[in-house]
Amino acid sequence: MSAFRSHQPYGEGRPTEHQTDDVDPNALREEMDQMADSYPVKATKGLPEVEEEISSSDNGHPYDFDYYTPEQRVARMDQERQERVNRRRVPANVFQRWFNYFLPYGGVLSSGINLASSCIGAGIIALPSAFNSSGLIMALIYMVIIVYLTIYSYVLLAIVAQKTGLRNYEQIVRALMGPGADYFLAFCLWFLSFGAEISYAISLKDVLSAFLENSPTAPAYLKTISGERVITFVLWCGFMLPLCLPKEINTLRYFSSLAIAFIIYFVIAMVIHSGMNGLQESPRPKIKLFNTGNTAIGGLATFLFAFISQLNAMEVAGEMHKFSVKRMTIASTIGVFLCFVLYLFAGLFGYLDFGPKVTGSALKMYNPIQDKMMGVGYGGIMLKLCVGYGLHMIPVRDAIYHCFHTDVHHMKWWKNACVCGSMAALSLICGLFIPRINVVFGLVGGFAGGFIGYIYPALMYMYSGNWTFSSVGWFHYFSTYFLLIVGVIGVVWGTASAIYDEVMAERG
Repeated sequence: MSAFRSHQPYGEGRPTEHQTDDVDPNALREEMDQMADSYPVKATKGLPEVEEEISSSDNGHPYDFDYYTPEQRVARMDQERQERVNRRRVPANVFQRWFNYFLPYGGVLSSGINLASSCIGAGIIALPSAFNSSGLIMALIYMVIIVYLTIYSYVLLAIVAQKTGLRNYEQIVRALMGPGADYFLAFCLWFLSFGAEISYAISLKDVLSAFLENSPTAPAYLKTISGERVITFVLWCGFMLPLCLPKEINTLRYFSSLAIAFIIYFVIAMVIHSGMNGLQESPRPKIKLFNTGNTAIGGLATFLFAFISQLNAMEVAGEMHKFSVKRMTIASTIGVFLCFVLYLFAGLFGYLDFGPKVTGSALKMYNPIQDKMMGVGYGGIMLKLCVGYGLHMIPVRDAIYHCFHTDVHHMKWWKNACVCGSMAALSLICGLFIPRINVVFGLVGGFAGGFIGYIYPALMYMYSGNWTFSSVGWFHYFSTYFLLIVGVIGVVWGTASAIYDEVMAERG
């Protein structure tokens, strides 16, 4: 028998004085050395053997129960993330050193711009059609309510992220709501993000079609459907696909800033074009202030899709410097308010320019060849589509990784590239053969957008504990229920309206 193994049953107190006197220190040391030798040191091929590092979560004493409290665990996770962010904030070259003065890694402004860039994209070109469906006044009411609820959803996401110490949407839902809810959320994230990828591919094809169909010198083959698909595939390979491969969202902050600048230019061009054309027509295009029936509800799904950016919220929170609810609220306010201003001008003046004639993508309403100002704007839209395509690939891959119980930090670069590349190729195939972009906006925005941006944040806050009227106050209490109700309305009515519109469109 071992020199230190006691005959005393487990759990019946400490060894007696006579039992401790029987222990041979030399035999004890020899047996401990034998046990240590029985665990071989892990070695890497081509490298000398080194002792395996133990994570910080295992460094505490096994009987130091204060070390393993949830509060201490959350604090350690926050510290590990902060150390990683601090390493990323060190500039690697002269360009990063100068650029970090304005948009540092994990800064509030850069986080807000990333959120705005993931939000602004194909949705902005459908806003004139949404104004036409809902009516001018009703569209403004929709936008104000959605802006408020979008910012508030970010507040709730930041609160639950701070409580749980997690920075993954699906993991937080699993921790708070149990297994099963996280898989449905993963499907919604995949469905919304993959639908957005398809809309970007469709929009890229629409931009190219506008150039090719209005160009007198373009080859006849490129003006055909197959020719447009070929040139779309070439540009997708050169510009869209490479932006899907980075593992971190902050890698795209430079492209996001440039893309936002081009979007601002495009919106200004839309305002100028409206003032020079639609508002000068006699008679002017017929404008509706309110609309009724299923058509009015169809615009709601487009607005929901246009403002959805919560799918990148946890990636931004995980890479934010000195993360807090306040800093996340400021960043989300910057991003959402920037989206609101651009959406307002694009939707309002696009609708005033064309009136009831705009029923789909606004990109089909302009001639970028004759109008040089709009031609430059179309080039900026193409850049924005490429950046948004890369940003929406992050939730697509994260949803897949969650189902296989891993994450991007544990994936090798080439494996992550294979997953993202295959999903990107599938979205391109769908984008080349789906004719109407409003179909994607309606189904994806109504169903998945309602769950991701409204229903799940409200339920997560309710399930995070200590959620009563007296503990959270009247503002959070009623706002959370309002967020939940609007999400249910968007899912039910938005999805039904999208299906109805598509059926009616097929009937002619």
